[in-house]
Amino acid sequence: MLAIVGVLHYVATANYLYWSTNEFDSLVHFLGGSTLSVFFLWLYFFSGFFNPQNRNLARFLIISILGSMFVAVSWEIFELFLGEAEINKVGYPFDTTMDLIMDLLGILAACLYSFIRELGIRKKVQTNNEQS
Repeated sequence: MLAIVGVLHYVATANYLYWSTNEFDSLVHFLGGSTLSVFFLWLYFFSGFFNPQNRNLARFLIISILGSMFVAVSWEIFELFLGEAEINKVGYPFDTTMDLIMDLLGILAACLYSFIRELGIRKKVQTNNEQS
């Protein structure tokens, strides 16, 4: 997923798609939010760096939203420092709000998908243990 987001970002920057196609920016932010969500969920629950005891929906949401939104807001600040965005520009507040909303929608979609997969894995393991 990260490679897809990277390629899309490269193509968009090279061909001015962010400035000529409004929906393209939203698509990249949605996919970026999804990618971040999956990364933070993997890091916390599956990497082995942590030992989480409770794998419930609340934990999935907290880990993915906090980690991913931290990166998303940091990215918006980075764009300001780079000069890619201008606070005084008329559409800046709307554009930044839409970017963060699309990030959040991507985060939630990936989080819910990951949690549903986790439930399926748990059910499969439980069924296998009962059959043994």
